Amino acid sequence: MKKLLYAMVTMICAVMFSGCSSVSPFDYGNNWLIRENDIPQFYSTFDLFYIGKAPAEYGDTHDIQFNWTKTHTNDIFGRGVRVFAPEIRNPDVENVAEALEYYLEHFHLDGHPFILLAEGHYADLLYGAMQKVSGITVENGFIAAYLPDMQPKTAAEIADDFYWEGLHAAANGDDIGVIITWISCINGETMDDPALKAGVYNINPLNWKTDATAGTAGENIKAVFYMPQHKNMFWRKVEEANFCGAVINLEKGVLEITCPVPLLHSVDGRFTSNCISIFAGNIAANARTRTQNLIRFRQWREAQ
Repeated sequence: MKKLLYAMVTMICAVMFSGCSSVSPFDYGNNWLIRENDIPQFYSTFDLFYIGKAPAEYGDTHDIQFNWTKTHTNDIFGRGVRVFAPEIRNPDVENVAEALEYYLEHFHLDGHPFILLAEGHYADLLYGAMQKVSGITVENGFIAAYLPDMQPKTAAEIADDFYWEGLHAAANGDDIGVIITWISCINGETMDDPALKAGVYNINPLNWKTDATAGTAGENIKAVFYMPQHKNMFWRKVEEANFCGAVINLEKGVLEITCPVPLLHSVDGRFTSNCISIFAGNIAANARTRTQNLIRFRQWREAQ
């Protein structure tokens, strides 16, 4: 009798613990800074999956993290884009992969266009997560991953990392199924990184070229910044048209950006996680261009 009772208790515990282990933290809305933002999928031009966090100097309250995320998503891409921004409490590749997989399995409609977005260290995490998750394909609607200031890579390395899905580094302003990145060198700052050298992949977000063709400030649609130091909450989002020019230095392997530092929140004269903000208008416009190209590609393929 005791053996039978022990067996039953063991079985019940096993079922209970197995059930608990299947629960994802992303089942709960409080683990998302933004989830769908009230845009029905039917009206969504594309989905945007974003991960990121405000720099430590901005503060770490929930309001600051939400406003930082909103400025990097809704305020840049506008209406008609569904935003998914999980709160990654333990920022590592496994947690980001879990969040990305959760989005693809629970919110993404097969084939619906979607964009990925992150910068700096979070771009590295999202890049690594992409290698662990299935469904990042053009056939499934993947347009592009905008990952500025991730660790330097060559175009060949990017293609090799995603050879099984046929993804590659963007070569121009309208190809799809691509990784998009650049290494920001602001106002001639010192970039002491041995990985930066000739051959590192960069694309200029002002003209979407990979050569040394300069992009002018006139081509910068607008920069969008979150400025938490303003006491008035309505002044915390700052937009600035024609903010900067940029040119790829092919020998150094960086995108050299010239812009007015005083307009930004900076630490010791350096930008802190503002590489999306600087080119916000260009990224948003380019995401729509690439999405339209996917639609045309599908129409062409269906006509064959």
